[in-house]
Amino acid sequence: MAADPTRAWWQTERTFLVTLAVAALVRLVVAFAFPPAFVMSDAAEYLSLSDHLSPSPDRPVGYSFLLRGLSEVTRSLVLVTSVQLVLGLVSAVVAYLLLRRWGVRPWVATLGTVPMLFDAMQLLLEHAILSDVLFGFLVVSAIAALAWWQTPRLGTTAAAGLLLGLATVVRVLGGPTVVLAALFLLLVATTWRSRLVHVALLVAAFATPVAAYAGWYHHVHGAYAVSQTSGRSLYMRTTTFVDCTKIQVPAYERVLCPADPLGQRKDPTWYGWHSLDTVPRLQPPPGVSDDQAMRDFAVRAIRAQPGAYARAVGRDFGLTFVAVNRNDYFEMATSIKWSFRKLVGYERSRPWIGAAFLAHGGQPPVTHRPLAGAMAGYGLVVFLPGPLALVVLALAVVGIAVRRRDEHPSLRPLALLTLALPLTLVVVPDLTAQFVWRYQLPLVTLLPLSAALGWTRLRDRANAQPGTTATPRID
Repeated sequence: MAADPTRAWWQTERTFLVTLAVAALVRLVVAFAFPPAFVMSDAAEYLSLSDHLSPSPDRPVGYSFLLRGLSEVTRSLVLVTSVQLVLGLVSAVVAYLLLRRWGVRPWVATLGTVPMLFDAMQLLLEHAILSDVLFGFLVVSAIAALAWWQTPRLGTTAAAGLLLGLATVVRVLGGPTVVLAALFLLLVATTWRSRLVHVALLVAAFATPVAAYAGWYHHVHGAYAVSQTSGRSLYMRTTTFVDCTKIQVPAYERVLCPADPLGQRKDPTWYGWHSLDTVPRLQPPPGVSDDQAMRDFAVRAIRAQPGAYARAVGRDFGLTFVAVNRNDYFEMATSIKWSFRKLVGYERSRPWIGAAFLAHGGQPPVTHRPLAGAMAGYGLVVFLPGPLALVVLALAVVGIAVRRRDEHPSLRPLALLTLALPLTLVVVPDLTAQFVWRYQLPLVTLLPLSAALGWTRLRDRANAQPGTTATPRID
């Protein structure tokens, strides 16, 4: 009698399916505890842009296109958070299926998706009107498209390039991902001709949405760009270390020097966006934009103090792997935005969010106890702490480094891709802007995938018998 394929599939995959069901229930608790959504940070501007679609100099507005489309169905933000909840779960399903396709055991693949399913930061951002979850979904989908077949195919390569291009017009941070994707194709394609064809196709597909967006931006602002805040971001990076007694700057840039002494500096966001004594007083000469002046100041500071810049970047990057909680460190002062505990009753302390809510559905924000209190406690314990992230990183690196002559096809290129992507997506803000807990999400969600692949390589190497080959199943 033939075995029931459905029952066999359930027996094999039930660990992940049960885990997925529990993750869905946790998301429902968040939805009922904090209706209809969190509006924080850039959310109010995203909502405004969704009603008046126009390229913003401050950030790409690809996410606002999603908001605009959903608003045609209903103005309620409940739909937005519901869609993002589904995107979070689907991202985990896609990641799990990819790991299983490459021979990762069910329990290992499940563990690889646990941070994506349960980390408090992921849940909070799914419930916030911010671009992170859409960005993450596009990146995970692009990884799956790239690696779905042992030998890349034209259709999946084009799809991956398009997804990464869309991710870049959602968050400009997505730009470097196409380089890593191209390197992956160079590793897995079988001939040089195939490598060149796939890389060219990837770049062309990536460039399509990016070029279209840049053309739209040029039509409105007269410059081919996705955004024009790189100067402001880099300026904020320097506020943590710049000593204006050690650099020579034009008189009009002097207002950008933080008045607070070193060691007593405020969060970089303060100097870049909120202080009345820095950017608002900047008066560059004709032909020099504010953003260009801030970039010039930052470049001068970095050239004059390269060691201080390197220490600031290294300090912030290392914090991801040593911090035991997601509180404020050094001069940082934004962790309040990324904690369920500090968002209980947040609507009372932020009256400005009311207008954004009222313009989209008319439902003011509330917190429902005791569910909100339960999520506050949840957020204190269910996350990837720095030391554990360091262990995950070490497992990924060791798993990649081990030699496996009998491995076919090799898991190493995919393990490298899922290692390089999150590290890049985390270090770029450290280099060009500032440390924010929100920016660490790609490492939380993608690095465990590399560790799962690394563990599989280590296990297969340990279990391999002479003359045998452990082969992932790539149909």
